[in-house]
Amino acid sequence: MNAHELIKKNPIYNATFEQMLALQYGYLGGYVFKTYVRKKRPSEDSNLYIDLVKNTVAQPICRYIVDTINDVLFEPGVKRDIRFATPAGAYIDPKNTEWAELFLLDADLNNRNLNGFMEQVGDLTSIYGHCWVFVDMPKEDEGNLGRPYVVALNPLNVWDWEWEQFGGKPMVKYVKVLESEDHENYYIKCYHLGTEEYPSYWRSYKVGKNVAKGDVEVIGEGVYPAGMAIPGFIVYGRRDPRSIDVGVSDIDSAVDAQRELYKLECEAYTAIQFAHTIIRADKGVSIPVHAGAIVRASEGQVSAIPIDTGDVDKIIAKQDHILQHIEALTGLGGLRNSKNQIASGVAIIEERKTLHRLAKSKARLMEVAEELIFTYAARFMGMRWAGEVIYNTDYEAHDTNYRLALIEKAKSLVQGNAIVDNLVVKEIIAMLAPDEKVAQYEQAYIDTITDPQVKELMTQDAEQVLSRDLGSQIVTPEDFGENQAVYGDDTEYDSGEAYDIDDQGIGTPVTYTGQSYYTQQAIATQLTGVNTGR
Repeated sequence: MNAHELIKKNPIYNATFEQMLALQYGYLGGYVFKTYVRKKRPSEDSNLYIDLVKNTVAQPICRYIVDTINDVLFEPGVKRDIRFATPAGAYIDPKNTEWAELFLLDADLNNRNLNGFMEQVGDLTSIYGHCWVFVDMPKEDEGNLGRPYVVALNPLNVWDWEWEQFGGKPMVKYVKVLESEDHENYYIKCYHLGTEEYPSYWRSYKVGKNVAKGDVEVIGEGVYPAGMAIPGFIVYGRRDPRSIDVGVSDIDSAVDAQRELYKLECEAYTAIQFAHTIIRADKGVSIPVHAGAIVRASEGQVSAIPIDTGDVDKIIAKQDHILQHIEALTGLGGLRNSKNQIASGVAIIEERKTLHRLAKSKARLMEVAEELIFTYAARFMGMRWAGEVIYNTDYEAHDTNYRLALIEKAKSLVQGNAIVDNLVVKEIIAMLAPDEKVAQYEQAYIDTITDPQVKELMTQDAEQVLSRDLGSQIVTPEDFGENQAVYGDDTEYDSGEAYDIDDQGIGTPVTYTGQSYYTQQAIATQLTGVNTGR
């Protein structure tokens, strides 16, 4: 490939570059964002411009939104059932997959575990709407550690890509990545999808920035295991219904609000800076500059001209209006708390539910991303991924603001009720007690309840919680009390017998999934602990 081909960028990249850059600056905030939004005007004094940029504050709205969403997303935890199989489908003993434990502890070879890496992916997808993730294996001359690693790239570093449809499924056919650059060269890595004749492969280039010279040097190349596609894919924060090439950012509207907020801040600063009272004095009259000084002059020789600062009040009101709209759309109560405003319990509940819905949809996409990571990592090790990744989406149980709003609303709706009062106290104990001792604290409180009926109900509920065990995801007939493997099969199965079940499989049992409820019953459901999520 020549230099012109290597530095060529995808048309979608060119079309979205300015938008992606704005999202990046909005998240970074600080001096970078301020100089991006407030450009120096041609007739503006340089010293005044520098003073303006240094002494004005850009509210970090975008960073706050990204951090809050991902904090909610990862707070309940992630359950990973790590299992692998041979290419033929035979189960591999976990003792033979020690590399997976190392991968979980240090996913990117920078001493960052998989949870930390996925949090970075969550940040990138919230900022840009999507990011690219690549799984790779160190080369032998680079010190092969005997296991793969994973990296995440923001969309600004992926210059070109191409899709190919296989049976209706889009697969990455070609990807061009900017790995690094210096004053003179770009360092570019290209991935190519294999065919029946040759495997997928990659090639690295050093390309001179002076394209006219055509300086191109191949500095590395390699092939992937037979049958493996390009071990890279797009992770979405939210899918764009128009295209698979980009996602939808969590801060696409917030960055506009942050930009407008800072422009208003600059106008307010300028207005206040030049809002000093102007003093008109006749020639020869001495006006001291310090406060409390005595001016000796005749009547009419000195007069003060006040400057109207009403624009500043309007600017502040406009800024408050912007913040109100942003927090209402995102469900981020922290913006309200910074303004010391008061909202009803119902308002807080609805806003937090909006945030929880966003986190749940993102959790499903994070599950897909993790499973793809393990799929490619297993391929590098000559195995096949056979496990499962589940993101816990019981956000209500971990959201303190949401739970307090529910408690406050329940107390206001049902006053003086012993059952509600006891449930509220138990809920507060669960919030305050250490995680490992919640059951002991709750039981200690239950022992103090005087109402026998309430005490019996709460005791039964506590015992059910303590005795619940998810067990294995590989079900057996005895798990559901069945005595037949398939319909028409008369073979009986007792709990103490070993079975020899044919490939026919077991029957489909009916499983009790808990009580159904409507959205208007959310308060009662939360207090009784039915809404446990996934």
